[in-house]
Amino acid sequence: QKSEDMENIASIGVLFSGGIDSVVLAALAHIHVPSNEAIDLINVAFSSGSITGIKTAMETPDRIAAILSYRELMQKWPNRNWRFVSVDVEYDEVLENEQRICSLIHPLSTQMDFNIGAAMWFASGAYGSIDSSAIPEPTNKFTSENNPLVRFSRKVNLSDPPEKSVCSRHGCEKYCLPGCVFSACRLCCTCYQKPISSYLAGPSRVCFAHLDTKKKKVPKSKQKTRLVQHTRSTLSQKNSAKSFTKNYKSPAKVMLLGIGADELMAGYGRHRKVYEKGGYVALKNELKMEAARIWTRNLGRDDRCISDQGREARFPFLDEDVVRYLTTLPITDICDMKQPPGEGDKMILRIVAKMLGVEVCSNLVKRAIQFGSRVAKASDVYHFGSSRNANGKSIHPGSK
Repeated sequence: QKSEDMENIASIGVLFSGGIDSVVLAALAHIHVPSNEAIDLINVAFSSGSITGIKTAMETPDRIAAILSYRELMQKWPNRNWRFVSVDVEYDEVLENEQRICSLIHPLSTQMDFNIGAAMWFASGAYGSIDSSAIPEPTNKFTSENNPLVRFSRKVNLSDPPEKSVCSRHGCEKYCLPGCVFSACRLCCTCYQKPISSYLAGPSRVCFAHLDTKKKKVPKSKQKTRLVQHTRSTLSQKNSAKSFTKNYKSPAKVMLLGIGADELMAGYGRHRKVYEKGGYVALKNELKMEAARIWTRNLGRDDRCISDQGREARFPFLDEDVVRYLTTLPITDICDMKQPPGEGDKMILRIVAKMLGVEVCSNLVKRAIQFGSRVAKASDVYHFGSSRNANGKSIHPGSK
């Protein structure tokens, strides 16, 4: 086939939440997939305005996180044809396919299994939009303090450079600004320029990096840095002129999923509770138990939901060599529960992400697909009145 045609073909799709699992898989896929092929990044989000007030997909955590990670992948590897597939699902569509999803997740029947199965089924259908113009640009500053939907660890700030360097002036421990001719912080840069300014009998203005930041500085009262506000307003403006229509169905027959990463590398919130009660010994036993049951607890359900859409599910984190390697490592090499969420959990995978050069996702706090896509919120409220009433053991009404 002609190379022009190959650029539009995607043989590989990644179930893309924007979290560390899916971003690492996307980066590894880029390394192994021929450079002239596209890679589909498939993100599913559920809206249910009449039930929960979630009117658009941009009000879901996974969509926001996925856009941030998608932008970073494009910047890191601009020659790759990254295709962001927005699968937007109204909850009415879930109700229309409820019995089919229940039959696929059988013999599992809980509300949680239904929510996960629904997210998997619609995501693997990969029928959505690839209109990149409808994807809003994120703001420069995006921290856990000013965003209620996407949670980063306490140390992350996307306005910081990916790799920080300490100021070159002796005794100064501040970070230098990228592009500074003296590799210094603002204060020390000024000190370096004083002798030059004195010699020139006027302002030297040698460092344009700090000069530009000074010019662009605006009062805090006028700053609008919240990504949620920006993306919602941008999306609403675009939707007023053009409706968000489904215009693309991914041709990828193979879909990569990050299942197994949390079970093997302590990614769930419950793992932290196990550690707090019994330390690393209890945590290691918990991970061993979860790895042993994952084929009955997760894989059968997810594989049936994905296969029903004509896709072949692949689970790279459950590769025999990967599992064997992780089981030989000390638990403290895999995770560090003394660190906050978004840093200590799945620590080894976060190190891999940084080695691959993807920094944004390396500090994201874990959200399960049913919560990040907001299908659980809509489904729980619809069937049980609230998420509180729908606990993990509640039987889904359609499974009875």
